[in-house]
Amino acid sequence: MRIGMVCYPGLGGSGIVASELADRLARRGHRVYLFATELPMRLPEGSPVQFMPVELPNYPVFPAPLYTLALAGALERAIREESLELIHTHYAIPHAVAAELAAEGRIPLVHTLHGTDVTLLGIDPAYQTLTARALQKAAAVTAVSQNLAQQAQRAFGVSPQVIYNAVDTERFRPNLEARRYYAAPDEFLLVHASNFRAVKRVGDIVHVFAKIRQKLKARLVLVGTGPERAEALSIAHSLRVDDSVTSLATAKNPEAIIGAADVFLLASEYEGFGQSGLEALACGVPVVATRVGGVPEWLTPEVGRLVEFGDLEAFAQAVVELLTSPQLEQMRLAARNHAQAHFNPELITDQYEALYRRAHQRDLEAASPA
Repeated sequence: MRIGMVCYPGLGGSGIVASELADRLARRGHRVYLFATELPMRLPEGSPVQFMPVELPNYPVFPAPLYTLALAGALERAIREESLELIHTHYAIPHAVAAELAAEGRIPLVHTLHGTDVTLLGIDPAYQTLTARALQKAAAVTAVSQNLAQQAQRAFGVSPQVIYNAVDTERFRPNLEARRYYAAPDEFLLVHASNFRAVKRVGDIVHVFAKIRQKLKARLVLVGTGPERAEALSIAHSLRVDDSVTSLATAKNPEAIIGAADVFLLASEYEGFGQSGLEALACGVPVVATRVGGVPEWLTPEVGRLVEFGDLEAFAQAVVELLTSPQLEQMRLAARNHAQAHFNPELITDQYEALYRRAHQRDLEAASPA
C-alpha cells in the first residue's frame, strides 16, 4: 500500500511509535510517506521511509503558523501526486481534522490515540467537537491501551481498537558495561527519560531521588529535554542532590543509557501507555511507576512496582526495596522476557496491517455501485 503516516517529530511516545511503525511497514514493502515538521528523532538511519516535511509559512497577518492547514495541504498534495491509499495519523489533535480536510472521503483514514490528545487537549472545548467529528468519520480508530480506549469512548463517542505499543528488543537491551560512565561501582543508577512536559512530573522524580539518597548511594540520570527540565534541575539544587543528578539532552541512543540503569522511574500524572517504561523493561531494567492510565496494563509485579500517584514516600520506598532485593537480577531477566513475549514489533505490525486491509476493503465496498 501507499501509506501516509503523520506524527510529531519529538521524543513523545506518539512520535516514537509512528516513526518505528513507518520503518517496519516500509521494510515490508509498503510505500510509506512520513509527514512531520522535521525529521522525527526516532526514524532509523537508512530507513526506506520517504520523509515529507510539513512547511510552516509564517505570514505577519497570522498570529502563529497555521500547522493544521499546512499539514492538510501537504496531505492533499500527496493524495494527488503520490496516490496515497490510506492516511494513518498519530495523536489526534490536530492531525485527525487535518487528515479529514485533506482526504474528503477519497481514501480511508486511521487515527491512533496516544494519551493527552484524549485526556487533556481532547476535552478542551476548543478542540473536542471537531476532533470527535473527525474520529467518528474515520475508517478506524485505535488506542494504545484499554484505559485510553475507555476514555476516548466517553470523550469522543468512538470505540477504538486497542493495539499496544511495540518495542525493539534488539535495540533496547541490557548495557551494563556503560554503567561506569554514569555511576561509581558502589552507586545505584536510576534513570528517567521523557519529553519533560508537566504531565511527566519530573520534579516528583527528583524529590523521590532525594529521599532515596538518604538511604542508599545512588545517581540519577535525566534523559531528554522539555519545558520542565529547568524546574527539575532547580529542585535538585534546592534539595542539595544536584551533584548526583546528570541531565542529558535528547539522546540519539537512549537505549545505551537506559540499558545501564538499575531501576527506571516513571512518576507521570497520566500515561496513555508509557513507552519509555516499556523500553526500560526491554533493556532488562525493572520499573517503578505511578498507577495511572495504561501503565498497569504492561507493568506487572514480576517486572516492577506500581505506586499511587502523588505518594512520593511510597515511591521512594518501592525503589529502595527493589534495589536491595535479592530478587533484583531475577526481575531483570523477567523484565526483558516480558517485553519480548508481549510487545514484539512484528506482531504489532501484523495488527496494523490487518487493520489497514479491513479499512481499505470497506472503502472499496463503499465506493462500488450497489
